Amino acid sequence: MRRSKIQKEIGKERRKYPRSKCMLPAEVIKAGEDKTLFKRMTVRDFSREGLKLIINFNLNLGSNMEIKLYLPERSLVTSILGEIVWIKHANNKVEAGLKIKDMDQRAKEEILNWLLPQWLKDDGEKDKRK
Repeated sequence: MRRSKIQKEIGKERRKYPRSKCMLPAEVIKAGEDKTLFKRMTVRDFSREGLKLIINFNLNLGSNMEIKLYLPERSLVTSILGEIVWIKHANNKVEAGLKIKDMDQRAKEEILNWLLPQWLKDDGEKDKRK
């Protein structure tokens, strides 16, 4: 029996860039129309285009959100503006996908470089030398 095109698309990965697992603290600056919201959350993975949030409040799909992300090991604090592109309820918590619309490019590169395992960096340097 052949699988339908829809069934094939359901399990297909649509991200352009790989996500790096992490556990970084963050705070909501603004979610949707609520400008006074102040909630703590955790960023569980990060990529060039988006991140996964673990939150304890409700959001609407398609709403805009501004967060402040902390990278304590580098004394880095940066703001990210994004759009909620998916929401999933799992294990008594809410997971949400935030597609990055605006973020300081240097901060993004610093986070990605910090998240990239050292052995990958070493392999990349070896490849350049060949």
